[in-house]
Amino acid sequence: MDLLRISDSETEEDFENFFEQVQTKSLDQLAPQVIDQVPDVKVDGETVDKYDAVYAEIPSKNAVFGRVLLEMIEEKGIPVNISSTSFFTAAKKNYLYHVLTQKNIECPKTVSIASEKAARGIERHIKGPVTARRFEELEEVESKKLDTVESIQGFTEGVEYGEEFILFQEYSSGDKYYCLVLGDKVISLKDNTEDWKFSKDKLKYSNISNDKKEIVQGAANALGADIIEVKLRGQEVVDMNPQPDLQMYERKAGQDVHQNVSQVLKGEQK
Repeated sequence: MDLLRISDSETEEDFENFFEQVQTKSLDQLAPQVIDQVPDVKVDGETVDKYDAVYAEIPSKNAVFGRVLLEMIEEKGIPVNISSTSFFTAAKKNYLYHVLTQKNIECPKTVSIASEKAARGIERHIKGPVTARRFEELEEVESKKLDTVESIQGFTEGVEYGEEFILFQEYSSGDKYYCLVLGDKVISLKDNTEDWKFSKDKLKYSNISNDKKEIVQGAANALGADIIEVKLRGQEVVDMNPQPDLQMYERKAGQDVHQNVSQVLKGEQK
């Protein structure tokens, strides 16, 4: 089987032991197109049909293009690590928590605002302490913990409707975990830092309890994702990442994560 890896990183050796051939292409080398109502993706001018599977690493800022690209790859019947819908939902954070809530997945109470004016009266909808996360072009650029909702107005100063929005989430303490979902398998790393933020500075491989695993798997299932990262604090899903750092999990957990990913792509692992 041949793998197309869509990434700005040129490293290919991580998957080369599990596929006959691995080719890495950047986003600007791919062109989705529809001719006579037939969808296709051109890879340096050649059809994507020549590949048996795709592993895509697409930045959140390219969410719209990425969704179209993944959708066309899916329509070709080629296995891909993340579906178009799963990717777009996880990348668009102001929509992610709506979906999780609708699917009855435990997550922080969340309020999204797109302008400074929209934050007026927010204390009627959310209680402190809260975490505040500012996004520009769907990428997080600032985060802060606010002890009271009265502090919210200061954080929203200067925010104008457009490509910028802020998420406010009720904060509750608890153990922090980075969890990688690979089909039915979950690899978990405990964040041992004492700060409220998630950090990769003190990660240690640690199996989560069955009830936490059910929450993590439930979140992945809610998005229809077979390969995705879930951040868990206590019993709540606080974030989901469609582009997990596979090397980090491989290094910290001492497991062949790339082999597991390859098995999911090949349909050898559910």
